[in-house]
Amino acid sequence: MAVQLGEGTEGIIFHRASVPAGPRTLGGYISRPDTIGQWPTVMVLGPEPIPTSSIKNICRVLARHGIAAFAPDLTDSAAKNHSISKAVAAFLGNPAGIWSNAQLGFGVLAFGRGLGDAAALAAADSKVDAWVAVGADLDEVSVGNLADSDNEGLVIVSRADDSTDVDAALANKDSLQPTTFVVYPTGDRGFWDDAADGYDDARAKDAIDRVIAFFGEHLPPRI
Repeated sequence: MAVQLGEGTEGIIFHRASVPAGPRTLGGYISRPDTIGQWPTVMVLGPEPIPTSSIKNICRVLARHGIAAFAPDLTDSAAKNHSISKAVAAFLGNPAGIWSNAQLGFGVLAFGRGLGDAAALAAADSKVDAWVAVGADLDEVSVGNLADSDNEGLVIVSRADDSTDVDAALANKDSLQPTTFVVYPTGDRGFWDDAADGYDDARAKDAIDRVIAFFGEHLPPRI
């Protein structure tokens, strides 16, 4: 999957990044438009603790469409991840920042197992305006956290993905209002991940287009 996936028009900056968080320095991957302005911002949480090449590429695609993206380095501990994601959110939302408008609100984008960490952050941080889950199983804890957040949501899943229970996800429609559910009839596990055996180029492009349009509608515009 090349950076050109989903096209886009913005020139971008992308690199490994360090985030000061009190006595700690947190790592991650940033991609943002290379143009003056404070941009809509999304925190991206993937299925692995450290951002994979596919997650990094998705961050670059978002930036090409005018959405700054930061994928933090996480761990195998949900408690530690919650602390890290809150610290990264505080960094993104610092009004003194020059490229992000996350002080006005930001989004969280989760792939696969990253949903648990994203849902916990959405419930805890009032600046989370919108969330998206792609190829993720909606477990009871995550659903509870997302329901508590009361934010606009988008769920993208496939009936051919054996890592998710689509019917169980759809059963949460009433609990997760207002949330849009997109269900593909085909698209194996990892349909969005260009490094996975189940990668489906058509589904991946459609999913990313939907993600970009959703955040474009529900996040604060560039200032």
